[in-house]
Amino acid sequence: MKKLYAILLLILPLLIVFAAGEAAPRAFNPVNTGMGYGMNVAQWDTGRLQAMGFDWMKVFNAPGSPQPLNVLLRIDVTHSDSASGVRSTVGDIAQNNGAFIDAYEIGNEVNLDASYGWGTSPDAAAYTALLCAAYDEIKTHDPTAVVISAGLAPVGRVTGNWNGHPGHNGLYQDDYEYLKEMITAGAGACLDAVGYHNYGYAAAYDADPKGPNCTNGFCFRSAENIYEIMQANGLGGKQVWTTEFGWITDPAEEGLGCTSDPSWQGRLWQIVSQQQQADNLEGAYTYAAENWPWMGAIITFNLNFNEASYYQPCEQMRFYSVAGRPAEAALRDMPKAYNFKLPEPQVQPSGQWALMALPGDLPQTMNSSLRIENSGSAVMTYTVSIDGGQALVPSVTAGNLTGSLGEGESATLDLTLNSGSLSIGTYEGLVTVGVDPAVSDYPLDLPVRLFVVDEINRIYLPLMNRP
Repeated sequence: MKKLYAILLLILPLLIVFAAGEAAPRAFNPVNTGMGYGMNVAQWDTGRLQAMGFDWMKVFNAPGSPQPLNVLLRIDVTHSDSASGVRSTVGDIAQNNGAFIDAYEIGNEVNLDASYGWGTSPDAAAYTALLCAAYDEIKTHDPTAVVISAGLAPVGRVTGNWNGHPGHNGLYQDDYEYLKEMITAGAGACLDAVGYHNYGYAAAYDADPKGPNCTNGFCFRSAENIYEIMQANGLGGKQVWTTEFGWITDPAEEGLGCTSDPSWQGRLWQIVSQQQQADNLEGAYTYAAENWPWMGAIITFNLNFNEASYYQPCEQMRFYSVAGRPAEAALRDMPKAYNFKLPEPQVQPSGQWALMALPGDLPQTMNSSLRIENSGSAVMTYTVSIDGGQALVPSVTAGNLTGSLGEGESATLDLTLNSGSLSIGTYEGLVTVGVDPAVSDYPLDLPVRLFVVDEINRIYLPLMNRP
């Protein structure tokens, strides 16, 4: 034993020296504790996003029911739309679905003439007229919603002049010049935030937007240049929203030869490894939270386009995705600038539903109830399932097997069990309650047990008067 103690005494100082030499974890000091964390989504995988601690999702169709995340809806507009048409479309959405929508993005990359942009030579003043029509309708029917102008595409510094528009070549317009023309046309009165797509391209997340690694503004921090333009033109009190950003990963890491496809030729210089994508995304959110008090929300492009069956294997949008890649875990584990709260389900009864009967008392109909409550602050979707392969199969006679519960809301289901004629023995069934987003201890299994016995002994306690 003395020899063992001596060995321990020799090792312990070495451990102490090693621990003392470890670097302390970097402090996280956000200045923007209200910044939103979001993703563009293909399938609406709300549980996955909440498990990552994200609180926004960007969608392209209006939800018809409450979602457990804040919803940013993109509404496309192009040169072929009229102000009256936009008013009708947007007004209908805001009136009928506004209760389920938290923010609206009006248009997409309207400084481009591509099919996802303005549809013809970009015109900031014409777009602003549609933006204002949409803004008026939204604020009439959904006044608390955030209205964001179309996320501008970063196209770099465009030289020349087209029809009196600086930085315009007839096909697309310099995003900085386009924003200035929007402001001149009165867009500041028709938006709560300016939308921007500050993709990282080949630059690291912290590349100086005025430095050599951010040529033409092709870097994440180019959002700072956008905000400078806003400040210089009287919109310093408005927010910027990053409604798309990200880094494209290398298909070769997944054994795909996509880069030989002609459609990839314009993106080859932007490719990063999956680990670089993860590091840059985590760094971008952290940098913004610590340095950008004017940022409303940062919405990554994208969560799960790589899992959508309708995209071809080499579709470029799949390689911006984070699902199943190192970025998913990195974004889940990074500190957030706000206190994200999960729902807190409460189920009564929380244990088994146990019954006892004599064979002569059967068949028998027995009733019980199941109450599900959400004590947390995030919306929760519950699902009740009954295992039909068991000896006992309760039925739901009242209440819904699935539903959404906000903070403090509850749902009650009435359960009925028709036992049939049974011999002596123990019979079991199973009711399971699942919740989305997932929380610990769920899904919760609630056994149903019927004990059929040959005799029930009853013990009666004596009645005693209190002295």
